[in-house]
Amino acid sequence: MNDINILFVDDEKFTLHSLDRLLRKETYNTFFAESGEKALEMIPKNDIHIVVSDMKMPEMDGLTLLRKIKENSPNIVRLVLSAYTQTAQLLPCINSGEVFRFITKPLDKNELKTALTDAIELHLIQRDNKKLVESLQKCNEEMQITLDKKKIVENRMKTLCGVDEITSLYNRRQLYVSMEQELNKFHRYGNIFSGLMLELDHAQNILETHDNSFCNYVIKEFVDRLQASIRNIDITFRYAEYKFFVMLPETRIDQVQNMGQRIVVKMNNGLLKIEGKDMQQTVSIGACSLDKTTSLSPESFLSITEKMLLTAKERGGNQIVCNPAE
Repeated sequence: MNDINILFVDDEKFTLHSLDRLLRKETYNTFFAESGEKALEMIPKNDIHIVVSDMKMPEMDGLTLLRKIKENSPNIVRLVLSAYTQTAQLLPCINSGEVFRFITKPLDKNELKTALTDAIELHLIQRDNKKLVESLQKCNEEMQITLDKKKIVENRMKTLCGVDEITSLYNRRQLYVSMEQELNKFHRYGNIFSGLMLELDHAQNILETHDNSFCNYVIKEFVDRLQASIRNIDITFRYAEYKFFVMLPETRIDQVQNMGQRIVVKMNNGLLKIEGKDMQQTVSIGACSLDKTTSLSPESFLSITEKMLLTAKERGGNQIVCNPAE
C-alpha cells in the first residue's frame, strides 16, 4: 500500500505529531497540514487519496474543508476526527456521502487504524470501479459481465459506508462498531448506557402477503415515526429486515420505558394506507440499561435486548419490556 497517500488536518501540532509517531511504520504515506487552507494546497501536489480532518479549526472548520474536497475531488475518501457530542451534527453528513466515517476523540489506536483500513479499502474499490467503467466503454460485448461486477463493487461500498440502502439508517455492521466504541467509553467513565430493540409485529405476514414496494413503504413509515420519537443524540440502526436498534447514551431505565411507550403509542395512532383501506401496524420493543457496576460486550448487550423483545412479542406484542442488565 505504499502508493496510498493519507493527509491529516488538525490545528493542534501535538495531535499531528502523535499521529506521525503512531503511523510511522505503516506502509502507506502520511502527510500533515495545520489548517484547511494548507490542506487544499497540498492535495493536488501530493496526489492525496484519503483526508482525515479535525472538526474544530480556526478560519475553516473540518466539515467546510471536506465539502470543498468533495466538490473538487469527489473520489478522495473523507473522514472526521470528532468528540461524541458532535455525532448528531455528523450523521446527516455521513448519510449524504459528504463524510465516510468519523473517528472519536480522544484517539484510540485500534479505532483509528480500523477506520483507515476501511478507508483504504474503499479507495481501492473506487479505483477498481473506475477501471471497470473504462473497460465497459471499450468492450461492449462484455457489458453484462462488467455491470454485474460493478454492482458487486457498489454493494460492497455501501456495506463499508455502514448505511442501509432502504432507510438511510446505519446498518448492522456499523452497529457493532458503534457499540464497541460506546461500551468502551461506558466502561471507562461509568456513565449510564441503554438501548432499544424494536420489531414490527406480524412482519412475516406483511412479507408473505405484499410485494417489496409495500414492505419498503411500511418500513419507511415506521422509521419516520421512530425518528420523530427519539432525541437528536440517539442513534438508530437497521438490525434486520423488520428489526431496529436505538442506541441511547446517558439514558436511565425509566427514561427508556417512557421513550418506548411513546413509540408504541405513536405507532398505534398512525394508520397505513393499503388498497384504499386503513391498516394499523404495531411494534414490540425490548430494552436494556447498564449502570456503572455492569460490564458487557456488544454481543451480550444485544442478546439481552433481543430476549426482552421476544418477551414483549410472547405477551402479544404492541408493548415494551424493560430489564436493567445484571
